[in-house]
Amino acid sequence: MTPFSPSHLDMIERRFLAMTAGPQPLTLDCAALGCGLPAKVLPLDEVRVLLLKRQTSWVSKDAVWQELVRRAHAEPEPWTTVAAAMMMPGLKAIAGKLGSRFCGDRNDLDSEILEGFLQALDITDARSPKIFGQLYWAAFRRGHEACNRERRRAMSQSELTDTAVNTRATSGHPDLVLAGAMLSGVITPHEADLVSDVLLDHGDRSSAATRRGMSRHEVAAQLKTASRHLADYLLGNPLRPAA
Repeated sequence: MTPFSPSHLDMIERRFLAMTAGPQPLTLDCAALGCGLPAKVLPLDEVRVLLLKRQTSWVSKDAVWQELVRRAHAEPEPWTTVAAAMMMPGLKAIAGKLGSRFCGDRNDLDSEILEGFLQALDITDARSPKIFGQLYWAAFRRGHEACNRERRRAMSQSELTDTAVNTRATSGHPDLVLAGAMLSGVITPHEADLVSDVLLDHGDRSSAATRRGMSRHEVAAQLKTASRHLADYLLGNPLRPAA
């Protein structure tokens, strides 16, 4: 049996746990940030739990993420690691969603997702709102692009004929149909994730909207557009690539 090899996401998590362990854990002064946060200094692992709670307002979450970005820009070590660890539940969720579509080593996918996050962290304006969403989608796009590259590589090495490669998947596993639509440029990665989350996994639209910093109306509109494009795709009607 091949021994377990930790991915870059695993290593970030281990470093974070070490930073927050012991008698002098790394902390954040939430009282100084205000915005509805507890008026005290909290260890960073407790701050992460706070960010994951549904009852924590987006105003509070934005305040924490703006501070994390400011610190990561001013003092990359250890705050870049801290920011990545704070996003870890989201990064792991991306890896879980894209894992079945990635033909290569899953550790390579984790590395791509982390790199997408880190590149976005480096250029994100600490004063901008909804930083979490910006960083999450940057990581998702990088992971999606990696899936596309691996899929193209696998296809080029297969013995499928050109006709088989270019034939649209009008039946089979829904995730494969969705992946085919993305590869063809019919829908965007964001639309594909939304369709997978709400329509295929039977998720709640309100929860999907909250996770993405969107309104329920925006989610409904994007689902309607994506569904129309997918329907035309499956019926073989000509489409312009998704923007």
